Amino acid sequence: MTATAETRTSRAPRTLANPPATIAVLILAAVLSLAALLGPNLAAGDMGMAMSMNMTHYMELLAVHQPRNLLVFMAVPVVLAETLAISELAILFLRGATPQWVRTVSRIAGLLAGPVMLAIFLHLMLNAVVPLTVTGGWRGPADVIAVLFYLSGVVPLVGITLVELGLIGTGETGALKWHAGFIAVFLVVAHVAMIFGMLDPAVLGYQMVHQH
Repeated sequence: MTATAETRTSRAPRTLANPPATIAVLILAAVLSLAALLGPNLAAGDMGMAMSMNMTHYMELLAVHQPRNLLVFMAVPVVLAETLAISELAILFLRGATPQWVRTVSRIAGLLAGPVMLAIFLHLMLNAVVPLTVTGGWRGPADVIAVLFYLSGVVPLVGITLVELGLIGTGETGALKWHAGFIAVFLVVAHVAMIFGMLDPAVLGYQMVHQH
């Protein structure tokens, strides 16, 4: 009984589909998603396309409108994921001795991660992926891989939020496994996006078509 009680207190307690937390997260997700869909296009460059044809749209997205785009599309989701990864390690190693503030920080980061990444996903789907696909504006395989892997990060981050709400993962052990698994998946897809995003599209065969 003692071991069981200690395991149950190793993380902040969750109530299955906790109504107040669920409602708050749904409201936050709705507000951020509406802002992402109805707000200004943050992906639009202001220096023309010619200056950046030797880089992927992933890199161009982060390069224009500094430091806003770097903060919104890179710093915020990565900081949330790294916070979750570090706090997860502390909780796994310390268990019942984990300081309460570590659990609180982990829970807040987990609840924010899903709505934030969902808003980024919707904004870039509307303002980047769909227009690029319709107009044939992709810059070769590296460009597609970088952007799509970046956007796939929405799945693990939304999953982490669902774990925090008690909608995924049964029992403390199940929640820990899902939580750690989602963090690992996000870190993998994010780094794949970074690697291909930093690659010159010409390396994988892209050739710019000069228009006269």
